[in-house]
Amino acid sequence: MDFPINANLDESLKVEIHLHQLYLGDRERYCWTYLTRGMKTHQQREMCLSLLVGDEDNIEDFPKTPIKMFQLLAERTRSGRVVVSGDSTRLGQKGIFGFPSLFYVPSIGYEDLPSVDEYLSLILVHQEEYDYARQFGLARFLSRLGKHCSSFPYPTWNTPARPSLFPSTAREPSILSNASHVLADYSHAYQIGSVLKLQLHQKDTDQIKKTLTGLQQNEVAVINTGVSPHCDASLYWQEGQEFPGAYAASEATTGMLGGSFVSLGIGLRAGFSIKEDGFSVVFSGSDWGSFCQAISNEESYEAELPGGRRFVLDYVDATAASNARPYEPVAIWKNLEQPVARAKPREPSRANVQAGMYDNLAGTASLAERVNHPELLAYIGRIEATIGDAMSEETDSFVLELELTITPGQINVRLLSDINLNPDFEAFITGTVQKIEPCPVTSQIHIRVPFHINQE
Repeated sequence: MDFPINANLDESLKVEIHLHQLYLGDRERYCWTYLTRGMKTHQQREMCLSLLVGDEDNIEDFPKTPIKMFQLLAERTRSGRVVVSGDSTRLGQKGIFGFPSLFYVPSIGYEDLPSVDEYLSLILVHQEEYDYARQFGLARFLSRLGKHCSSFPYPTWNTPARPSLFPSTAREPSILSNASHVLADYSHAYQIGSVLKLQLHQKDTDQIKKTLTGLQQNEVAVINTGVSPHCDASLYWQEGQEFPGAYAASEATTGMLGGSFVSLGIGLRAGFSIKEDGFSVVFSGSDWGSFCQAISNEESYEAELPGGRRFVLDYVDATAASNARPYEPVAIWKNLEQPVARAKPREPSRANVQAGMYDNLAGTASLAERVNHPELLAYIGRIEATIGDAMSEETDSFVLELELTITPGQINVRLLSDINLNPDFEAFITGTVQKIEPCPVTSQIHIRVPFHINQE
């Protein structure tokens, strides 16, 4: 049997069934992926469903049930029930492969498949998982699912063998358990550097306005946000976890850290912090009034917070193209900064990496005319953090030297060391650093930077 196979449902809709492979765990696995063609004629984004092929399954004997499901979803679309990312559908009493519900999420692209840009992927969920996501937000559930399946930001492959992440009697001892909160599945909250950004979607603004109306000092409004498609790390929290942590792409580049909620309040001490897998923001009374006025007018807003931090409100561009991010077969755990008042001595969880002073290899050529010094130092800091993440289990002491040749729009990286390096490791480090956004330069600079690994 030759894949892909076409199933024509009617004159305007067909389903393509593809057979491909993806890396999962420690080996390649076969996968069937069903792609619709024709949903967009009814103003509905195309959809895809991926199913892992079981070890005992015949790769040619693909299930026919998804084809019937897409036919039913197409009929719903024709009746005007269009879905977007963050929406869900109940699949009736019998469900599909034992799953009674599904969520629609931005697609992830697999090798050997056609482009799934602008597609919605279908994630099949158990009843307890559906209830959990409806209570605590889809972003928190997807973070749990991603870590469970070791796939960032979440797996879009499905398997009937996947057990429920939660027992039916589970009760999360979270700060959200007894809090009054509103689901804003189309909006996003993320941190990048010292900036916390809340991006609201028009579909969520009315209910958020109602939630903020009449809020008094020392009260908080909790908004459960959706998954930002641009973040390369997501806050993660589970029972018993004392300090903030994140689950991240192995080759992180954007520095954007997504959260599953943001709590907003008024207090005497303004600021923001990480609570569980979300962000807590406290405004002064005057800033609170300006913030609420901006939301009421659906305008952007910025507020300066203590410690050089900043809060930014803007809006999701609902018309922007949705590009599928590539499949990440390996994801990593990131320990975040502990609150100073609660920090406890513990064994280091990542390599201690410290950048030394850089050398200008261009001799007497002046760097000051070619690059902004603070921006250069910030770039070196990003490399330092990336190397630390990449060598989280390293305990030996040694020195890496990077020769960096930066020209406008281009970066070349050469790695030197005081020990013999594994060629694969050397290629991994240079390839990872190559992907970090360099500092802007007006013309070529050539520098060498030492990075001291686990040295006092």
